[in-house]
Amino acid sequence: MLLTKANLFWIGILILKTHVQQIHSILQISINLRHFNSVLFNLVSSTKKRKVRDNNYNEKSVFTELVSTCGIILKDGSANNEISIDQAMFQKNLVVAMKAHETYPETVNELLEGLQNYMSEDKRFHKVLMPTITSTDCDNARASIQDSVVRILMGVDMLQNDVMNMLLEKLPEFIGDAEYNGEKLFVPHLLLSQFRWLDRIIDCKKLSKKLIEMISITSLDIQREIITCLPEIIEDSEHATVANTLRDVLLEGNQLTVAVLDALSNLNLTSELLLEVRGSVIQTLKSVELEDLPVVIKFLLQTVTNQDSLEVRQFIGNISDLNIDILYISFYLFQASLQYMSRTSEKDCETLTLDAIKSGIHFQRTVAEAFIKAIDNVKAAGEQKVLDLFVLLILYNTSRKKTVESLFRNKIRSGCFSENFLQSSFSSYSQILRDYFTSILSLCEVLLRSPEPVVSYFACSLYKHCFLYFDSFCKQEIVSSLVTHIGSGLDSEMDSSLHILVDLVENNLKAMVPFAIFVKGVLDYLDNLSVCQIRQLYSMLSRLAFYDTDEGGMIQDDLHIIIRKQLSSSNPKYKRMGVIGAIMIVKSMAVSKNDTEELEDDIFRQVISLLQLVRNSCSNNPQSSALFMDELSSVINKGRLATNIENWISENVTSDFQDDFVVDIEEGKDWLVPLELSFGLNDEEESAIAIDLLPLIIHTSDRKKSTLPKQPRSPQPLCLSPHFRLVQICEYKQQDGNLEGIDALIGCPIYTVKRDVIDKISSLSQKEKEIICTTLFYEINWFIEMVNGFATQTDAEMKGKVICRLINITDSQRLLEKCLAETTNYIPPLANFDLEDKPQNTSTASTFKESKKSTKKQGKKLKGDKVNLDDSDETSRGSTQSEKSQVKDNKENKNKAVVSLSSYTKYFRELDIHVFTMLTTSLITKSALDSQQNTKLTEELKLQPAQLNFLLEDLVQKLSHSLLSTTNKRRTFLKTKVDKNIGYSHLDQLSSNEIIANIISLLPSLCDHLEKISSYFQKEVEDNDGVIDSINMSTDESKYMMCIFKHLLQCFLSVFSWNGFLMHCNNDILKQSLQVLISRIKTGDSTRTQSTFQELIRGSFKYLQNFSNTILNLESGVLLIKVLIVIAKKYENTELQQKIATLACDLLKREWRTVDGEREKGQKHNELLQIVIRTYIVHSEEQLSAIETLTTKGIPELIDADKNGSSNTFPSLTRNSFAVYFRVIFNQLIDSIKSISPYKQTDTKQSKMDKLIQWNMAVRIHHVLVNLLKVFDGRAILGTVLKYGRQFVEVFYRQAMPLLDSMFRFHREDVQSILKTFQLSTRTLHHLCGHTKIIKDISLTNQVPLLKKALEAFVYRVMLMLTVNKCPEAFWMGNLKNRDLQGCEILSQVSEHSSASDGGGQGKGSDEEADDVPDEDDDESEVVSIPF
Repeated sequence: MLLTKANLFWIGILILKTHVQQIHSILQISINLRHFNSVLFNLVSSTKKRKVRDNNYNEKSVFTELVSTCGIILKDGSANNEISIDQAMFQKNLVVAMKAHETYPETVNELLEGLQNYMSEDKRFHKVLMPTITSTDCDNARASIQDSVVRILMGVDMLQNDVMNMLLEKLPEFIGDAEYNGEKLFVPHLLLSQFRWLDRIIDCKKLSKKLIEMISITSLDIQREIITCLPEIIEDSEHATVANTLRDVLLEGNQLTVAVLDALSNLNLTSELLLEVRGSVIQTLKSVELEDLPVVIKFLLQTVTNQDSLEVRQFIGNISDLNIDILYISFYLFQASLQYMSRTSEKDCETLTLDAIKSGIHFQRTVAEAFIKAIDNVKAAGEQKVLDLFVLLILYNTSRKKTVESLFRNKIRSGCFSENFLQSSFSSYSQILRDYFTSILSLCEVLLRSPEPVVSYFACSLYKHCFLYFDSFCKQEIVSSLVTHIGSGLDSEMDSSLHILVDLVENNLKAMVPFAIFVKGVLDYLDNLSVCQIRQLYSMLSRLAFYDTDEGGMIQDDLHIIIRKQLSSSNPKYKRMGVIGAIMIVKSMAVSKNDTEELEDDIFRQVISLLQLVRNSCSNNPQSSALFMDELSSVINKGRLATNIENWISENVTSDFQDDFVVDIEEGKDWLVPLELSFGLNDEEESAIAIDLLPLIIHTSDRKKSTLPKQPRSPQPLCLSPHFRLVQICEYKQQDGNLEGIDALIGCPIYTVKRDVIDKISSLSQKEKEIICTTLFYEINWFIEMVNGFATQTDAEMKGKVICRLINITDSQRLLEKCLAETTNYIPPLANFDLEDKPQNTSTASTFKESKKSTKKQGKKLKGDKVNLDDSDETSRGSTQSEKSQVKDNKENKNKAVVSLSSYTKYFRELDIHVFTMLTTSLITKSALDSQQNTKLTEELKLQPAQLNFLLEDLVQKLSHSLLSTTNKRRTFLKTKVDKNIGYSHLDQLSSNEIIANIISLLPSLCDHLEKISSYFQKEVEDNDGVIDSINMSTDESKYMMCIFKHLLQCFLSVFSWNGFLMHCNNDILKQSLQVLISRIKTGDSTRTQSTFQELIRGSFKYLQNFSNTILNLESGVLLIKVLIVIAKKYENTELQQKIATLACDLLKREWRTVDGEREKGQKHNELLQIVIRTYIVHSEEQLSAIETLTTKGIPELIDADKNGSSNTFPSLTRNSFAVYFRVIFNQLIDSIKSISPYKQTDTKQSKMDKLIQWNMAVRIHHVLVNLLKVFDGRAILGTVLKYGRQFVEVFYRQAMPLLDSMFRFHREDVQSILKTFQLSTRTLHHLCGHTKIIKDISLTNQVPLLKKALEAFVYRVMLMLTVNKCPEAFWMGNLKNRDLQGCEILSQVSEHSSASDGGGQGKGSDEEADDVPDEDDDESEVVSIPF
């Protein structure tokens, strides 16, 4: 059935009828509940009203009457007071009510009395300070909560002062917190909050006086509360009075420091008052409490200005001297992230201080610039603080990255940032530095790419310290970064990165093992690595792989696979890689913990199998075989291999050497080149064997051209020296240093070329010439290995034979030079197998002559160019490589071209470091060579000048390579074919400390030789009637002596400039080396006394200074000066600096001539001369006085001399060297004026006068230098004046003009003299600008706009000075005509009078130069004039 609407209706009716009774019951209950709620609500409302009326304050008084009438319902202290209207209406009604009261004006006093009574009870007093509650009946109030009763009353003018006094006088009554309704409350804080931010104060002066009075009579907590509220209570008119009071409070004690500084920072003070307040704060800095330090720093940095920011930074930096250095430095670097760590209250202070300083650096430019300038001004390493490193790291996160990087480089060059500095920083503050890891890593990457070894070395040290002190995440990032550097392709960057990784693996192997997989990634760059770098890489990987078998198993497998592939390759490059890798694996697998330990059988078989694999794969490749022997000998010599491995190698190697190279002496036969048996030192019984050198060379040459199949193994002359080295090292290791088993080899004769044939070499064929040259190369290398092998033997016979072999080396080298000059397009045989490319023709007679001609042409071309004034040690090393050519036999080769062997260094074997013990060898008789004492001939054997020069030259090169100096040496980013490490592979296996220890043991012998050379020259001087310049230096002996003297000084320079002496751990080594020098001038018991470090420095300085009397060339003089400077830097002493200046002055007063008697000249001489000039000026007690002496005494004498003449006072000053003198003097003048301390308002009168005198002298010197353009107008001189003249003007108006401003009124004549003299100089500068347009030199013209900009800035700066001193009428400006250097008007611009006529079209631009004045006879020029 369908349900319709009608059906639904009737269904509903039926339901209602059924339940009607229940519905009626529900409605009845609802009505009853509604009635009950109404009754209950009325009852509660009546109870509330009754309760409210019971809480009201019912005491009758004028106060109660008026307040209640006007709208405030006072309570009895149990609840907050109520207000029924808006508080502004209440104040208005109260004023009307008081005036309408019948007792007015007594009404005011009665009201106040009632208020006093009302506040007498603590509960009511508390509520009168609490906000009032707006009544529910009020609908026009500003809010449901309004001000407190007392604050509303203080808004009434006639009540304000009395109510304020009433409240403030209650402050002394409170001590500590009060308790209200179970809660503690500091009432003084609530009371003083009533005074904050009042709309109007009737008598602010009286209020401030009352508040200050309360400070002196209240408790410490209330005093702190009052001081904190002061800026929010008093008006600006009273800020100065309050500031003076707070300053006194600050000076009385430091318990209120935080409150006082917080208040002072919120007061509006004048700059003068702020300066005084800051001075007071700085005075209290020494006694500041640790927890107060953040507020102190914040105040100083927030109130700093451009003028005093540097001073404030210096005071802050001095905190490190106040026994809180550690905490203060940690403040700087504590990041906000440390707030969430568990910390003490001190760490909270650190965080607050960090926020204060970082905000000062980030948001105030002057603060950051002040820190940068102050750090840059620190020149001594001892004055550099760890704080400066932290500040630079903070600054590195700003926009000043380039500035910070440059500052880092400067600090590293000067030695202020050293490895010792890093050690102290990381050991104390590693946790803090960890938060700056990103910045440090970025900085490391930049510094590592530097072309200066000192800078990149510092980056290496920074990387190492980060790895040692930071967590595993940082270590992983460091290793990844280093691997990235290796893939850069830049040699210097790759070397430095590999050096870091090698050092970390050697010294922190366990920590590096987890990151071995990252190091393995370097294998991807094998093709870009040199042989030395590949050796380092495989050494690292093998140590990481075999340190822990479980973790390194995968790397072991990969290494074996790669090395086997490389060994099987036909490419010599990859075969070399395989040889090196295999030897490094052997080194790691066969290492033993003690000398008697043997390997397990399984590992022994693996090692032997690998060695045999390498040996077989290299059998047909002489270079690979020689490399294999060299690498194996190095591993045996340096590493501790197991005994059974060493025995196996020794047994196999010795027999092979005898079979390949040692033959019995027999009658010779005819060869392509006539041979002879020479160089035998043994007696007849021991002379039955010889080295089969020349026949082996000829056989090898024939086999190369033969088409017959190669034998599986044939002796190669290329392997002679490497093979003997391996034999010698094995014998040395097994016999504990005794070489008796092979001592016959050192005296063994050699089948070599007849010496008569060499005299006729020019008539021989090309093949014969090449065989002779090859024989001489092998011969020399054989002798070198003889010296390397037997130099450690102590008996006289061996020493004598080693000296004989040294003589053989020098003699053969002279013959080789002659042969090379006659042999064109010759490629020598390799002696060091670290070469990457096929060696090219290095030098021939034809190329030598061509290079000589090109050098002359280049010298003429560069004659007019500027002189390179780079102060580096490269100049002292420049001629090191060419000493042999300077001491050749002139009689035999006078008219022949001679090739220097300096370019063939890579074709000679390396001398070991222990060979230089031969320098200590005394005289040995010829009879000592015969152990059987059968020799009747007695002859003394000792190192002759030629052999001594050979050893010292090699020693200098080794020290320069291995001992990193603190001096500035730059590397090139250009790739070179010859690796710089070739010839130093043995040396590189030693650490710097090991090398320096060896050299210090040689110092007594070096001193002996130095003294002998000096005695030789002194005797020559005596023979020439005491005239040192008249010594005949053209003899071979004199030339050798000069070279030896120079090499000895270079050795001393390399040793004492080693940057390792900056480390405290090397202080004992430094003292030991200084003790050697000082012992040379002490005798008797004086050497036994313990000398202080200062005495050691002074004594060593004195010892070396004594050799200044025997300096015969300028190069030796420069080296001696550098040595003295290095020693003097280790102990700052004005006396030593003055002695250096005196020595430099003496060198300038000598006329330097060549060995041919001609006056020295050329670029090299100029470079040396500029070092001496700069040394004389820098180390003088008064730099400006020294500059003035050169300028006003030396140069005028040169002007008066003839064309070929020189200065009488300084004979080294000639017309050829004038450009060097001029440039250095001008450069040092700029440095001197920059060092004049800037003007400060706090300077004393005497200090200002001293600065004025210095500027007066500087301006006079500048005037003399600029006016020299009228006499010397060369291009170099013009460029110097344009560059340094502009810099002088810029420094003058930045630093001198503020001083002249302050002294203008009281020293007008002195200021007038300075400005007039300076105007004469700028007139010449203006003429120079016009002259550059005449000569049309682009490089000079480009500098003109900068100079004119500086001149224009100076004009407006003078105008500002006159305006400040209220005499602007003394300044007027006109147009200046363009003239040349001689004062003649430029004709092309005669008709042009406007300033816009000068090129550039920039309005006033060039002609309007206010700092130029006309000559006295020039009436047509219009200029700026400053009449005084």
